[in-house]
Amino acid sequence: MGSTDKKSESRLTLYLLLAMAAWGLSWTNAKVLGFYADPPVIMVWRFIFATLSFAPVVYFTNNTFKISLKNGMHILLGAIFITAYNYLFFKGTQVGLASVGGILVTTLNPIFTTLISALLLGGFLYRKDIWGLFFGFLGGLIILRFWEIQSESFFQSGNIYFLLASVAWGALTNVTAKGKDSISFMTYTFWCYVFSIVLSIGLARNSDLTTIFSYDWVFWLNMITISVLAMALATTTYFKGAVILGPKKVSSFIFTVPVTAVLFAMVFLGESLEWPTILGGLLAGFAVYLINND
Repeated sequence: MGSTDKKSESRLTLYLLLAMAAWGLSWTNAKVLGFYADPPVIMVWRFIFATLSFAPVVYFTNNTFKISLKNGMHILLGAIFITAYNYLFFKGTQVGLASVGGILVTTLNPIFTTLISALLLGGFLYRKDIWGLFFGFLGGLIILRFWEIQSESFFQSGNIYFLLASVAWGALTNVTAKGKDSISFMTYTFWCYVFSIVLSIGLARNSDLTTIFSYDWVFWLNMITISVLAMALATTTYFKGAVILGPKKVSSFIFTVPVTAVLFAMVFLGESLEWPTILGGLLAGFAVYLINND
């Protein structure tokens, strides 16, 4: 690898780390927004603000807005997964703890990304990958406090939403990486957000979307942060990483999210950190290391 390539990869690494910090903050943002409105309403406006803020980026980087029918179908599939992820993300934080979600989802994302790639897309699992998956699921079970799980409390705690969100994100990462040869990631991201607006409006069809204009500055600060910073900029950086580095390697950066997610939740929401979350997070982190250690 030449010096130029190394500099480019180092720059991308820095951008990915900053993007992951923004994602860490987004768990606190989502919890705050859940006090104001239900997930479908928040999703509609999040995708609208993300699309509006991202459109100039597409234009000034000389990327086209044109897409083919084949790419449109690929984008629609990505939009379905990112819409599903956002619903589960907001619903989980609305009823559960942002710190638990920030650790559980972000540590299981790389695990499900690898598993989906191997089982459904023809990827190959080495012995270290199998051990990684084992430790990852064990860590997830500990975070979920599997010894306390009862069907009613599992739904009420928000953990089922966090678990399903990880599956949706793993699918989204693989779908995004698969389209790298046929469409610019900038164009892909823009239209993915646009399609997601339509899908989210369908989910919010029985809600009043104009209610957000009566909310205070706390709502708007969190909405703009989670839309422009965490989605338009951070998610786009992640998509670019998936294209350049591949789904398995880029997903490993997600392990840095729990640290900031917990810190922001403790500072702004007053949440405490308990031993199952710490132990499970460490095991899942070790799993990610095994999977990505070539």
